[in-house]
Amino acid sequence: MADSVQNWMQSGKGYSPMSPVMQRMMYPGVQQQRPVNVPSVSTLTREERQEAKRLAEEANFSFDGYQVVRREFISHVYDPAITICGNSVTFNNACISKLEDVAYVQILINPAEHKLVIRPCSEGARDAVRWCIVREQKRKSRKITCQPFTTKLYELMGWTPPYRYRLQGMSINYDGEQMYMFDLDAKETFLPQTRDPNTGKRIPSKPILPNEWIGNFGMGVEEHAASTIIDLTEGFLSSDTSASTTTSSVAEQPAAAEQAEVTV
Repeated sequence: MADSVQNWMQSGKGYSPMSPVMQRMMYPGVQQQRPVNVPSVSTLTREERQEAKRLAEEANFSFDGYQVVRREFISHVYDPAITICGNSVTFNNACISKLEDVAYVQILINPAEHKLVIRPCSEGARDAVRWCIVREQKRKSRKITCQPFTTKLYELMGWTPPYRYRLQGMSINYDGEQMYMFDLDAKETFLPQTRDPNTGKRIPSKPILPNEWIGNFGMGVEEHAASTIIDLTEGFLSSDTSASTTTSSVAEQPAAAEQAEVTV
């Protein structure tokens, strides 16, 4: 019987390994070997499986291929920002509030790297710009009229005068000073505001993002880290010659901030 069953199972009519029950029926005198008790994934708890997965991911992790998502793609109402519009610049309240007790700043420009830095200073410092209104211990943003500065900035960046541009600021610490740095290339462009012909209310314009941002989420991790490095001794223009961080080119070329006309 055993030979006939074995021949039938191996005849090609759907061969499959014999089950333990069939083996005992065919070979009653042979003692079956018990399977070795090997731990399986199913014997692990949920926490143990999660920890094993975490350790595996941690061991194989690399920043290669990752992109840092630009914050311009995400709502940033409460992030520090500067708006440059025609003949004026305005810092939002979030920007002002994060530099406590700062009422005056110097504006530094790096024409080669397209970086703008806001550096706190005292009221009597050379080229000091009052960037906020202080009333009853409260500080609010103000519109700073500075047509010579914005004209040069639009020319430097190739911007279109009717458009306004918004830049997100990054807080940095350089040589013990807390400052803001803005990347002029990482801008949001807005069409001139229009009004509803029926109600007369302003119609908010949607931002126009740079073409080079299409098709990606942001910079690679290494490029992103390099973009945040700043050295105020290289390339930045300021007319405050008493500061140790200004360059020798200041004496030869007037700074844009020195030409700015500030109105209350």
